[in-house]
Amino acid sequence: MPETEAGVTVLTAFHDLVEDQPSRPLFTFVDDQGHDELTITAGGLAASAEGVAAALRDWGLTPGDRVALVYPPSPDFLSALTGCLIAGVVPVPVHPPRPFRLKPDLAGFGNVIDGCGARVALTNTAYDRSRTLGSVTSMLSRDTPRWPKLKWYRTDTIAPARVLAHDWHEPESPDEPALLQYTSGSTSAPKGVVVTHRNLAHEVFANARDLGLGDGARAVSWLPQYHDFGLISMIISTLAGNGHSWLMAPLTFLQRPAVWFEVMSRVGATHVAAPNFAFELAVRKTTAEQRKRWDLSTLRSVLSAAEPIRPSTVDNFFAAFSVSGLRPETFCPAYGLAEHTVSVTVGGKSRLWVDRTALEKGIVLPRPGEDGVEYIGCGRVTKEGARLLIVDPETRRRCAPDRVGEIWVDSPGKALGYWGDEAATEATFRARVDGGPDGEFLRTGDLGFVHDGELYVTSRLKDLIITHGHSVYPIDVEESVRDCHPLVRPGGLAAFGVPGDEDERVAIFVETRRDRVSPAEIEEIADAVSARVHEDHQLLCRAVVVGKPGLVLKTTSGKVRRAACRAAYLAGTFDGTVFADAQGSSTILP
Repeated sequence: MPETEAGVTVLTAFHDLVEDQPSRPLFTFVDDQGHDELTITAGGLAASAEGVAAALRDWGLTPGDRVALVYPPSPDFLSALTGCLIAGVVPVPVHPPRPFRLKPDLAGFGNVIDGCGARVALTNTAYDRSRTLGSVTSMLSRDTPRWPKLKWYRTDTIAPARVLAHDWHEPESPDEPALLQYTSGSTSAPKGVVVTHRNLAHEVFANARDLGLGDGARAVSWLPQYHDFGLISMIISTLAGNGHSWLMAPLTFLQRPAVWFEVMSRVGATHVAAPNFAFELAVRKTTAEQRKRWDLSTLRSVLSAAEPIRPSTVDNFFAAFSVSGLRPETFCPAYGLAEHTVSVTVGGKSRLWVDRTALEKGIVLPRPGEDGVEYIGCGRVTKEGARLLIVDPETRRRCAPDRVGEIWVDSPGKALGYWGDEAATEATFRARVDGGPDGEFLRTGDLGFVHDGELYVTSRLKDLIITHGHSVYPIDVEESVRDCHPLVRPGGLAAFGVPGDEDERVAIFVETRRDRVSPAEIEEIADAVSARVHEDHQLLCRAVVVGKPGLVLKTTSGKVRRAACRAAYLAGTFDGTVFADAQGSSTILP
């Protein structure tokens, strides 16, 4: 059985589970109506995964080879992922290109395949047929994007093996790559993060302790299987024996959020997790009558991560679902990133109001009231062997207490680096603090501060707008204008900096709730946005761009790509109406 210097690995834990409790249910797949479709036991998953592992060996793949996993949400993905781990092959979960929208999707897909050097792609029959049909349709329309050169294999046609009949791969080192996790690409092109067996074990077993996972835990998730949040926090955690997970397609939740809550209520869920936008959508798309019917009193942890956590979202969500028996103390803010496997801190319990003007200068000055900005804490460092520092990104020296700086982390959860990019690995994963402490740290690229021992995250470093010596946080600008006009779509905002005569100026993309909006309404929206930015931040916008849904560019996991929005604005490659301020530039107003 595979073991590492650090002890038990995820694969070891799964092996033991199969030996001791082969009939234990691990995953249940839910259809778009919220009904259970298929339950997979530990033994059943091991049998299908061993079949895949044997096929991988027959196809000439050896430990260390990369294999793309290109699946719609399905049990077949679980078998392929686990089969790769058993064979020692490095799985690369990839967002499957949409068969009838190949042109916009294949470029990113091709970059991932070229970057990781995969020669083989695993999929299932349903997706393979649809991608083939999509390619034919593209050819007929003379729009022929090229698939990268890959050998495609359908794993749902592979017969299950006899459980524990084959040797399972033993990593030669705990730092051997277990999988490649591609970043969301919210601020740059996606990079392949090398996640090791040590990383996975450290993450999964620490979170089991911090969140109370294990026997009796019941999670309900719609999170994408190809991103770290859903892949590791839900799927791989369950694989290691941390409970029973009910899984549904992301599209099911997006089209009808009520399904998520119906399943939670039906199965007595104890743990759920989602980004901030999901809790907003849940309030908007469910009714008071529905909430009265649901019983959410069994929930022990409602985890929010993967994007900035808005206090107003949290308040509205728990107020709306109080009739369902949902308790505010279940709220569990967290902070993490793919470069640190998934999480850095978990279980924030505090809120803090800080002076807005002082914060723009990088100073944390607690001050509740109209002039303040409210932040939700993302928890403390609880993982064994972890260190978190706030560092000046320019001087690389530790910041004084209650100062904003870049978040640097060192722990066994820090990934090995970026696949095939030694320069980026050196710059990001091996940073050293001038003046100590010793050691190599991960530069997260996120700004934040520590107050009373708890981490607060303020912005992405690359997204920060510096104007007239003030640091303007895009998320604060976006938060200000969310409710400035009834036609503004709350999830469709992107503030970013654009070049000015001396320093940066502020521009903002604004999506409307409807596709069709009159010119007069568009002008009203632009005026309302400009007025609110002026009122809350003493800034004039260089430009307000108003457009229909889709104007704001996002990653496949729903994160706003502010850098891409900025590039589109500067290149003029966007579909929206531009309103510029009278002076033609933003200025700090007295």
